[in-house]
Amino acid sequence: MTLFRTLLLLCLLVGATGAMAQTAAPAAATAATASAPATTGASPCVKPNPYPGRKVSDARKEAWSKEIKAWGDCIRNYVAELRAEIDAKIKVANASIESYNAGVKELQDEQKKAEGIVD
Repeated sequence: MTLFRTLLLLCLLVGATGAMAQTAAPAAATAATASAPATTGASPCVKPNPYPGRKVSDARKEAWSKEIKAWGDCIRNYVAELRAEIDAKIKVANASIESYNAGVKELQDEQKKAEGIVD
């Protein structure tokens, strides 16, 4: 699954659980959300300058190669952090959905008992 699709799924899950929630979110979850940096889609990694050309010194070419490697490492780390955040939020969303489903089942069972309907 692409990162875009994962983020889209997360947004849909969070939006759906927010609409179904019966109680306020715990203070700890709200505080964690407030302290999380806003994701703008742009990474904090700095893209290196264009290839310096074939007429520059070998030292400059090596320096440029190191910049490219550092940029790639930065992007990989950034994506890994995003995926970890997404996985954590998906777990919270799934737990919220399970809690909602259990609550609905409990209410339905209570309603059946009150109406004298036996399974």
